[in-house]
Amino acid sequence: MSSKAFRIALAASAATVGGIATYWTLLATRQGHILFNARKLPVVPLSDDFSTYSHPVPGGMVRGYVYHPHGEEALQDLFIYFAGRGEDVRATAKALTWLPAGFGFAAINYRGVADSEGHPSEIASVEDANQFARHLRRAFPQARLHVVGRSLGTGVAIQLVARQDFASLQLITPYDSMLEVAKRRFPLVPLSLLLRHRFDSLTHSREVAAKTYVLLAERDDVVLPERSQKLIDAWPTPVHVQTVTGSDHHNIMGLESTWLHLVDFALTAVLPEPKAA
Repeated sequence: MSSKAFRIALAASAATVGGIATYWTLLATRQGHILFNARKLPVVPLSDDFSTYSHPVPGGMVRGYVYHPHGEEALQDLFIYFAGRGEDVRATAKALTWLPAGFGFAAINYRGVADSEGHPSEIASVEDANQFARHLRRAFPQARLHVVGRSLGTGVAIQLVARQDFASLQLITPYDSMLEVAKRRFPLVPLSLLLRHRFDSLTHSREVAAKTYVLLAERDDVVLPERSQKLIDAWPTPVHVQTVTGSDHHNIMGLESTWLHLVDFALTAVLPEPKAA
């Protein structure tokens, strides 16, 4: 190789190494925003059937919404929902017409997502979930509380239910660990060293005692079936599993059948246990 060719190859190698280092630095410093897909989203108008919620965090306010169309006193069962990556819960709320009388829906947007402010992280999302759940217990003392998590939000839901008691836990396209999910997307990145927000659901699930239901997508190229199955296999209590026909990772919350499954399990979970013979 000539000296000129060697210099060109060396420069190219240096540029590649520099690009990789920059990319790794970006993942290390902005991984919370990348993981949660934190960004402002257009306003989604909601009906008068919703009440608003907020609490202060460093950098602004976390905002949420509670759907109780038949009034607070008529609310018997309340879904506390934790969204997927980049999901605006105001948009998800459009599907709530499928909920029967007596059911409500409550959700917050993660820090930095949609209309919530602040910096997203695993610790922050679980702290906000705990505070929101405590508020709902005070605001609706007569309601049975059911925690629902979707995709990224299953990691939040599991940690919340490991800390507080709820009538049921329902997980939609869950994973065993965000680290394992991310390794597939970033195969050349040393995530074991860089990733701070690991959402190790496999470990946190050991503290869960609530009746649990898992909804899987018929086709899922984001959370692969083996990631969900590993969590299911390790679950400490009996877990009910259902695949939603015609669903994929992205459309599952927009299907009526998904909501009907959630309602059916919630009603089953609050029935008294049969007496031993």
